[in-house]
Amino acid sequence: MKFKKILFGEEVPDKDDPKYKERYEKDVAAGKTFAQALKLDKGAACVQRFASRHTKLFLALVFSFVLFSVGLSLYRMTQAVKYRPQPSSAVERQEQQLHFKRHHAPQQPENDKDNINNHPHQTDEYEAFR
Repeated sequence: MKFKKILFGEEVPDKDDPKYKERYEKDVAAGKTFAQALKLDKGAACVQRFASRHTKLFLALVFSFVLFSVGLSLYRMTQAVKYRPQPSSAVERQEQQLHFKRHHAPQQPENDKDNINNHPHQTDEYEAFR
C-alpha cells in the first residue's frame, strides 16, 4: 500500500471535508497575511482593474511580452547552435592567458620610492654593490 501511495500520491482533499477543514482555513489565513504584508493583494487588484478597463491594451501587452520572450529564447538558441569555437592548441591558449594577464595587471603607484620593483635600475646597483 505504501508503494502505491508513494507512486500515485494522496487524494486531493476537498476544502469542505471536516478532516482537512482546519488545515485548509489555516493555510488560507497564512496566505492572506503574506499577501497583505507584501501588498500583493493591492497589486493584483490594480492589475485586474486595469485589465477590465482596457481589455485590448492588456491583452496586447501580455501577448507582446510572451512573443518577445519566445523570440529572445529562439534567438539565443540559434546563437548557441551556430557557435563554433576555433580549434587551438594548449600553447596558443597559454599565450593568450599570459598576454591577458600582462596587459590587465593592476598598476603600481609611481610615488612609492621604497619598492625596488618600481625602479629596476636600483636592483642593478644592488647587484653590482654585492
